Amino acid sequence: MHLFLFNKVYSEEMRALVTGFEGFGGHVNPSGLIARSLDGMTLGDLVVAGRELPEDFTTLPRVVRELVKEVKPDILISTGWDYISKFKIEKVALNVQNSEFGDKIVPDNNGHAPTGDEVIPKAPLALKATLPTEMILKELVDAKFPAQLSYSAGTHCCDTVMYSGIYYTQKIKPGSLSGFIHIPPTLEMKISGDRVAKFNQAREEDAIQHALIACRNFLSDQKRMK
Repeated sequence: MHLFLFNKVYSEEMRALVTGFEGFGGHVNPSGLIARSLDGMTLGDLVVAGRELPEDFTTLPRVVRELVKEVKPDILISTGWDYISKFKIEKVALNVQNSEFGDKIVPDNNGHAPTGDEVIPKAPLALKATLPTEMILKELVDAKFPAQLSYSAGTHCCDTVMYSGIYYTQKIKPGSLSGFIHIPPTLEMKISGDRVAKFNQAREEDAIQHALIACRNFLSDQKRMK
């Protein structure tokens, strides 16, 4: 059981959307499992929808657009896993799709391997996350999660989802929050290494709940000041 303290009380329901990915690279993807687990959860007056996304460059922008239209979230937190030891709260998304990782081309699950395509044609080169990244960082660190801010979500599917989320929330529901958090591998994935955090899936899900509460409190503060 998770106990959260809410800084403010909203008189109306808020909606959050958490996304994660399907399996990729021979691994079950903990981000997708966490998103599915959070689906239907309520955190105070915050109702969470969780969706697993395809690892597919070509369909992701459309899928994200349709989810934003469907859920109309006040908060959109997209997630994906990486070989990292800390939760990375991403600050910037690029309008670039590139499947290169170092000297390798890594196609998506359907074999697409772009090398510099735009996520959304004729859209800005970069978009800043609208999530309260510093508040999320403090919330995670206070809850004893290793975390840091990051200024590059890469150019693979994680960045495509982040860019699409920011772009379409601004178009469809201005004033809502959107961004991306990279999560470490989970213990269930059995990935070893000194730089890999040792959290199980339940603990990483707990971290995303803390991030949601930070966003909820941020919006509550904004409403109070109006």
